[in-house]
Amino acid sequence: MADNQTTEKAGDILKIDEALGLLDRELKGKSGEINRLISEKYSNLKEIMSGATHTGREAIEKTCHTLEEAVKRGEEKTKEIGMEIDRKVHANPWLAVGIAAVSGFLLCYIIEAGKRSK
Repeated sequence: MADNQTTEKAGDILKIDEALGLLDRELKGKSGEINRLISEKYSNLKEIMSGATHTGREAIEKTCHTLEEAVKRGEEKTKEIGMEIDRKVHANPWLAVGIAAVSGFLLCYIIEAGKRSK
């Protein structure tokens, strides 16, 4: 039985060698044509990939620009709010002191209530 398997494998190897030899003989003079066909077939793919890369780069640059603008507007808005708070505190300092005291009291109360519930 082992001899039959060895013989079959040897026969398969010979068939593969014959097929490769036949393929090699047929392709000897046609390598230029095959290269041309492959080049034509995949040149469109190269153009598409190049375009996609270019488009992707533009999208990334546009997104970065948009984010930079958003951060800049956020910084400006934060400065405006800070200046408004400063102006109101200077106009009525005792109100600011009262709000800070009540906020501190509420924060301590919440923390202490959380400790008691455990």
